[in-house]
Amino acid sequence: MANPPLRVNPIAVSQLTVGSFFQAALESLGLEVVAGNSGLDRPILEPVLHRPGLALTGYYEFFAWRRPQVLGRAEAAYLRTLGSAEGAARWEALLKRDVPCVILCGRDNEPVGGDFLALADQLGIPILVTRQETLEVFRLGSVLLHELTTPRVSIIGTLVDVDGVGVLLEGPPGIGKSETALGLMRRGHALISDDMTLLSVDAHGGVRGTSKDRFRGYMEIRGLGLLPVEQLFGIAAVKSECRLDLIISLRRCETEDDIDRVGSDVQACEVLGQPIQRMTIPVAAGRDFVNVVETAAATFKLRRSGVDPSAILDKQMISHFLHVEQDK
Repeated sequence: MANPPLRVNPIAVSQLTVGSFFQAALESLGLEVVAGNSGLDRPILEPVLHRPGLALTGYYEFFAWRRPQVLGRAEAAYLRTLGSAEGAARWEALLKRDVPCVILCGRDNEPVGGDFLALADQLGIPILVTRQETLEVFRLGSVLLHELTTPRVSIIGTLVDVDGVGVLLEGPPGIGKSETALGLMRRGHALISDDMTLLSVDAHGGVRGTSKDRFRGYMEIRGLGLLPVEQLFGIAAVKSECRLDLIISLRRCETEDDIDRVGSDVQACEVLGQPIQRMTIPVAAGRDFVNVVETAAATFKLRRSGVDPSAILDKQMISHFLHVEQDK
């Protein structure tokens, strides 16, 4: 059955600034601004963290000045060995390269102070301090930078985690997407988003789905209105996000010829540049869609493990007919 294109709408991503990164990392990294508050609107042109080891020695030939600069214990110890005058000169040279900001890491994270911080204030270069160690700053900070800059789209559909398989139910209005999701939750599966799903690419290249914060944990059922899922089915019935693995299109079929009865017609569509499996389930009175979707998720896991039931049956049929021909 031919499926119409998915109703995908791009979401504009605002320019990444030091201030937006600071707000996003405030809780996880415990950041504090100790100088350069006037520069929080400075853009981060390359969303990657950088340790300016060679730059502090005076070598700027290939210096990545567009990135936030991270100074850990090694850099702090090196600057302390230079003496105040030379240390001030190296610090000034780094800041005057127009870097977005400087992040000082670790418990002994003050390789500079006094006049050095005054220089950062004068130049408008934010100096962020955290007690987290450098490795943790790189781990969490890199993920946050990716999340703040990755392309995003919204799609009309209901996303459910079915035994670890992220299934997006899509189709025309009123066809039963939310009702099917409701039945899945009663069977112990988790709702991610209802009606409108937000998609983005994670750091591993997978497509992940979530919902708008203000609608998380709610779903709309015609005739019942908005339902608080967690209060009705428990805390396990709601998840904040999951990976998108499978798209199930609910469609009304005019004839039996529109239906793939063997399962060999595995389609794929492109979402944010990533291929996602897509199958069509015909809508008809009396069908148990909850059971069908659960089975579709189980079949997806089977195929992902390398077992294709239709391909196995095809080989068996070919082998059977070859033996029949040989026996004639």
